[in-house]
Amino acid sequence: MSVHLVNPSDNSFGTAVITPRWLFVLAAATPSLAGDPILIDESIEQILPESIQSGDIVGISVHTGNALRGYEVGRIARERGAWVIYGGIHATLFPEEAFERGQAHAVVKGDGDIAWGKVVTDCLAGAPTQPIYEGGRISGTDFLAARWDLMPRDKYMWASVQTIRGCPKHCSFCSVWRTDGQQPRQRPFQSVIDEIVNLRQIGFRFIALADDNFYPVTLTDLRLAREQNNIAKLEELTAIRAERFHLMAELAKLPKDMVFFTQITMEAGEDGEYLDAMRKANIKGALVGVEAVTPEGLKAVFKDFNYSGEALARQLQTFKKHGVHVLGSFIFGLPTDKPATFDATVEMALKAGVTFAQFVMMTPFPGTVDFARWEKSKPRLPKSSQHQPATSPSPATGSFPPPSAPRCSPHTPP
Repeated sequence: MSVHLVNPSDNSFGTAVITPRWLFVLAAATPSLAGDPILIDESIEQILPESIQSGDIVGISVHTGNALRGYEVGRIARERGAWVIYGGIHATLFPEEAFERGQAHAVVKGDGDIAWGKVVTDCLAGAPTQPIYEGGRISGTDFLAARWDLMPRDKYMWASVQTIRGCPKHCSFCSVWRTDGQQPRQRPFQSVIDEIVNLRQIGFRFIALADDNFYPVTLTDLRLAREQNNIAKLEELTAIRAERFHLMAELAKLPKDMVFFTQITMEAGEDGEYLDAMRKANIKGALVGVEAVTPEGLKAVFKDFNYSGEALARQLQTFKKHGVHVLGSFIFGLPTDKPATFDATVEMALKAGVTFAQFVMMTPFPGTVDFARWEKSKPRLPKSSQHQPATSPSPATGSFPPPSAPRCSPHTPP
């Protein structure tokens, strides 16, 4: 019996930019009784069906963008007599779909650090004991370090390390706060440092801090807690912030030729002390979700805590002044956009002096507020018992999901 962990992809290039972290974390979560799992990242090379034997366990993680290929892999594995288990962001949102279209034996919803081991143990004992394993949202102290010893070292440009899960915001285009929660769950800094040192020892200098939001506590959060005399909340937020600074202080002790990159909210531009700590920690840059350059655009995506106009330009310029480069991400296609929006957005990106900029189209990703709005605006389609097309309605939603990208938003890379 072998355990296979598959990162599905329709395209295999032989090399990849960033490591699919979940693959190596679930390798660490695989019980030793099952032996070392076989890891297949199909962005590098596709799985060989004949490598799957009857009685094997095949774990497949899917986001919306690779779900169809993931279901195809699952059907292949089940035909060969393997146990088929799904997890990941899309399976968490639409577990029924994994059964109906991917022939799943079971689905893990939420975090897999603990739940995956339970599924494997049950399969070793004879069969999954439940169709849905609730991984939930585990504490940061339970986050697992990845099994980087199982990684082909010459196949990835960037490694990835996670320091925190969850985001306090509720942006309309993002599913992170729906799946990972709005309560930041922070991993102890020493665990993070140990994993980074391990990566350095095997040759990695470039590391993505694959966090939902690297700036989980803002100065505004602290001020409001004080004004409300909410002592418990203030102590909680202060402890999270202190842990962030401890982490960055330890990162600063690592070799200076290391390069870190993360994603963060624009509010960090108000916090010079935090940006200085990032610079000293060799966090050279961050993706900042600007989204829109007008107040009405920001309100449309529930992100009116961002600045607009001249204040936006000054806020973004602050990052560079403190030595942190910005990848500014802008969304086109908001309901408030007008023909003049395009030129105004580009002009603002230039004025703000962002190092890089990306302009993406608004897409209502499953699990988001925008998807729910889009879904309600579409008429229900009659059910058909025959000749269901590949783009058939999702069993979980009853309507056609649009083509979507992985993870949470238009900004986030696979």
